[in-house]
Amino acid sequence: MPAAKKAKTPKLNDKEKPKDDDPKGSKSTPKVQDFISAIEPNVQTEVSAAPPVLHQLLQCFSEEQIALVLSILKAKPDEISIKDYLDEFRESIKLEESRSNRIVDSGEFWKRRFESQCILTDELQTRIASLQKRLRRCRIPSMTSSSEDSGEEEIPSIAQRSSESHNDQSLKPARKKKRKRYESLDTVPNEDDEMGTDALALAYNHDHMMVATYLYRINRIRRSLHAESAPASCRKLIELSWKAISDCLPKYIGVRETNYHTKDVKCLAHLMSEIAGCHKSCVEVSSEHYKTIAGRELVRKANIIHSLCSFFDKALNEMHSLCITKAKLPIRSANSISDRVEISADSDEPMMVRFVANLMIGILRKISWQEENDLHKQMIEGILAIILNHIGRLISYIVFKEDVAASKLPGNITSRDPSLNSTKNESSLKSKYLIHILEMALKIQKETMGVGPTEELLQKAKRRIQNTLKNSIIGGGLLGLKLPDQIPEEPIDIPELKGLEMYGEEWTVQCVFTMIEMDEGEEGEEGEEVGGEGVLG
Repeated sequence: MPAAKKAKTPKLNDKEKPKDDDPKGSKSTPKVQDFISAIEPNVQTEVSAAPPVLHQLLQCFSEEQIALVLSILKAKPDEISIKDYLDEFRESIKLEESRSNRIVDSGEFWKRRFESQCILTDELQTRIASLQKRLRRCRIPSMTSSSEDSGEEEIPSIAQRSSESHNDQSLKPARKKKRKRYESLDTVPNEDDEMGTDALALAYNHDHMMVATYLYRINRIRRSLHAESAPASCRKLIELSWKAISDCLPKYIGVRETNYHTKDVKCLAHLMSEIAGCHKSCVEVSSEHYKTIAGRELVRKANIIHSLCSFFDKALNEMHSLCITKAKLPIRSANSISDRVEISADSDEPMMVRFVANLMIGILRKISWQEENDLHKQMIEGILAIILNHIGRLISYIVFKEDVAASKLPGNITSRDPSLNSTKNESSLKSKYLIHILEMALKIQKETMGVGPTEELLQKAKRRIQNTLKNSIIGGGLLGLKLPDQIPEEPIDIPELKGLEMYGEEWTVQCVFTMIEMDEGEEGEEGEEVGGEGVLG
């Protein structure tokens, strides 16, 4: 392969020195002159001052590359470093565009910068709040020390507490230790007990930091709910709680009964407790608004019922996905890493399945359901309908080996697709938690019916529940429980102005005049009257 040509640099001898008034190489070639003239005046450099440097640049880089660098330096804001701007430049490159059109979109650039700053601000606020809580907790022993103990005792650190608890557990039998482990997972922490939340953001890793950030954000909005008392804020809080689950659960999807850590359980347990508490607050605030006619309209337009039921639907779908993931992954024993063993769904299951199921049960338990409350009846009816749909789908898989209700064939004829069959472990794991969730929802549904319902009402309610289950198993249009409808947001009535560029200058003027129904004749008459009054005054 021929060797690359090296750039020739001009040699200066003692005999042939360039003159100061006419330096050698001051006359550029036509190609170089055309390139220099193509650069904008404010970006041009004094080429005549250093012709060897420009000659070397042209030997190493093409004219397009130099023009690209100069355009980037011109467009770069002063407060941003070149490295950060080039990183954003790579983000803005789109594959469908040509190289000549690859420029940084200023709107997208500042949007990404703003989002990154928001994430950094949330993390810093979380660390500040956790440090303040730790500082207050360290001051408690000096104020609450008993008269018997004159010497002050330091509060053990998180690591010391975990080591001490580990030593205490090692002295107990294995059965008691396992039962205590299950109790710590199934018990939702008290919302007033903030023990351990200060350590979430201080000592662990990015995943714990993310959980702690969502924890403090939800807690902050929840505490301001009663002050603002707006149904729209309740809907945003419910949506934020689901975003916290969808972002945090994938980080701990590999945590199982045999390899979980205390700090992982502590992080998620406090987050789940805060989410259950925020749903309770949202229902309480919405119930207060629902007592008035104007408040009912606000609750209806805010889609509170739909948001709450949609949260349960997403949580059940997430639990379904986790069960499928567990069934596909090989189950391994603790003694052998390579041996595949068959075990029941009671052991070595993903801990996130239990967390999601306990979260839904905790929400249903925590909300103070009221009898003869129309809003609560609509909420529990929608939640129960969604649970029955998932139960019916599970039964359809067990009996028919597929989802019959989802069949698009006439009469919901089964397709007998073997790829849709669910495994035995998957069905066992789903039924283990779905049955308990259904039991809790049915109990609450009976409580909200009121005191002493007639036999006719009981039979009618039972028939609707049965029809809902039948519809979800085999399909059909039987009269069942009603799913909440999502109220669409009212669109802005913008007049259609044909022939004009939308959001252009002429379009803006015509749009405003059309919306306020301004007429040229009326404008002239009113102008004359006002002008006349001004002259007389």
